[in-house]
Amino acid sequence: MKAKFEYLAPTSLDEACALLQEHGDDAKLLAGGTALVMWMRMGLLSPGIVIDLERVPGLDGIDYDPSDGLRIGAGVKHRDLELCPEVREHYPLLQETFYKVAQPRIRLMATVGGNLSHGDPLTDPGASFMALDAEVTLRSSRGERTLSVEEFFVDYYETALEPDEILTSVHVPPPAGTAWSHIKFTPRSEEDFATVGVAVTMSGEGSRCDDVRIALNSVGPTIFRAHAAEDVLRGRDITPERVEEAGAAAAEASDPIEDVRGTSDYKRDLVAVFVRRAVEQSTAKLG
Repeated sequence: MKAKFEYLAPTSLDEACALLQEHGDDAKLLAGGTALVMWMRMGLLSPGIVIDLERVPGLDGIDYDPSDGLRIGAGVKHRDLELCPEVREHYPLLQETFYKVAQPRIRLMATVGGNLSHGDPLTDPGASFMALDAEVTLRSSRGERTLSVEEFFVDYYETALEPDEILTSVHVPPPAGTAWSHIKFTPRSEEDFATVGVAVTMSGEGSRCDDVRIALNSVGPTIFRAHAAEDVLRGRDITPERVEEAGAAAAEASDPIEDVRGTSDYKRDLVAVFVRRAVEQSTAKLG
């Protein structure tokens, strides 16, 4: 870890934005610290300025409204979202996803905004937010803008955040009775990053799919939607042949790297298998 850095603790969002604008690329934001502190200890990041968001009010709220959906402050801890009654009732995909992240000690510290802003393609929440058509709000001294989660992820550890921007909240629209599934495969332990993660949301009736979203993590340079796989299913009856075709299309869209969790070909095979399973699970929940 860098021997010296300046620690700043703003007490308002405007102050935090101003500090970030002033110090530019030499500054890093500290939220839960589960990623930033680890990278600093490993020598992968050496910021001259660390801006702690802990004292900034208004970043830790979870608000649900039936007509508007779910609004999650960027400072909300994973564990708080996992245990939130409104999330459990109306967004079970999110509850299931956050329950599976690492282990409780990590979930008690890690924040929703920190996770997304890190841009790590191995993490699970981004895929589930993407499958739910969520959007993020980004704030700077220049103003505010909103992007879909799909637009937010750009490349390997790269997001659409500008150097002077802070992710302040996540908005998830009303679920409208959507069926869902979340599957991740961890070969070594449940606390490990997934070899493949799949999040699916689906609407329809019986075996007919009116709409579907399939998002994947851990099998590309960024978290992404498998649009070709969705096109196989959308507006059609779900048959074993179409489920097989959707799995193959998702595997074709994947671009996994070879690492300790498996070869590229092995991971593509897993994508095909787990997308099929996730689609089948979602179909079983249709009314």
